[in-house]
Amino acid sequence: PPLFDFIDLLIVDEAGQVSPEVGIATFALAKQAIIVGDVKQIEPVWNVTHKIDIGNLKKSEIIQDYDDTIFEKEFDPKGFLSSTGSIMKMAQNASRFKEPHLHEKGVLLTEHRRCYDEIINYCNVLAYDGQLIPLRGKAKKDLLFPPMYCIHVDGQSTKNENGSRFNINEVREIVNWLVKNKQDIQEKYGPVEEAVGIITPFTGQKNNLKTALKQAGFKTDDFKIGTVHALQGAERSLVLFSMVYGDEDKGTMFFDRDNKPNMLNVAVSRAKDNFIVFANTGILNNKAKTPSGILSKFLVYDHKIQASSS
Repeated sequence: PPLFDFIDLLIVDEAGQVSPEVGIATFALAKQAIIVGDVKQIEPVWNVTHKIDIGNLKKSEIIQDYDDTIFEKEFDPKGFLSSTGSIMKMAQNASRFKEPHLHEKGVLLTEHRRCYDEIINYCNVLAYDGQLIPLRGKAKKDLLFPPMYCIHVDGQSTKNENGSRFNINEVREIVNWLVKNKQDIQEKYGPVEEAVGIITPFTGQKNNLKTALKQAGFKTDDFKIGTVHALQGAERSLVLFSMVYGDEDKGTMFFDRDNKPNMLNVAVSRAKDNFIVFANTGILNNKAKTPSGILSKFLVYDHKIQASSS
């Protein structure tokens, strides 16, 4: 028989990563649902294109012609579209409850205990309008490095045969830095592979890092290393972020695309004690209102190198 209303309570975790057509059918089985997620962290991997969305709306007679912009004004903000939406967006739209000080419907978990205040304050400014309450406190004086730290690396990015960027200079710098600081990290935190996570926007850089780390004697299978998806829901005492781009690269950087906070919000908030950026500091504009521009204001720079304000 049909299983409508068969489930008393459906719980959806990480709902900000679930696209509508993947998750919505399960709600027909549930009497009630609790939806947990964050639309300002990892977004879904959308497999339905914008044109297919429009075609389905026309075929279902929800719009009368292909030029109807109702999907942009009403359906997209509510999370209904398979090319841009998520279960979390749909849940926020459907919720009857709204806290007075929040933009979105629903309840916000405001208390944050993972990161030192200096780290989560960036996310608070970038994504949460200052609504998070940091409860871990300020960084201890015995930290090995500043909590928000940037190491300048000269060099430019290159694209591999698959079109994915990599930066060999940053790969070498990260590996050399880990070799140099391995003993100190292990004395404070235990095995370096379990204490350190490495995030980069590009698969090409991830692959080069894995190869170089293995050649340097690190146990790469024990590392959390990759794009932000590798550390979604995880945490590490130290998170290294390889930006890859050089100051000669043109166009919008991947982590600033559409001025969305998602990638850097996830990357920074994985770090408990230290978030360490490896970058050509020429790409960081501390006057820009982009995610990387805002980040540049929170970083302490090595060798007194300051971010470009040009």
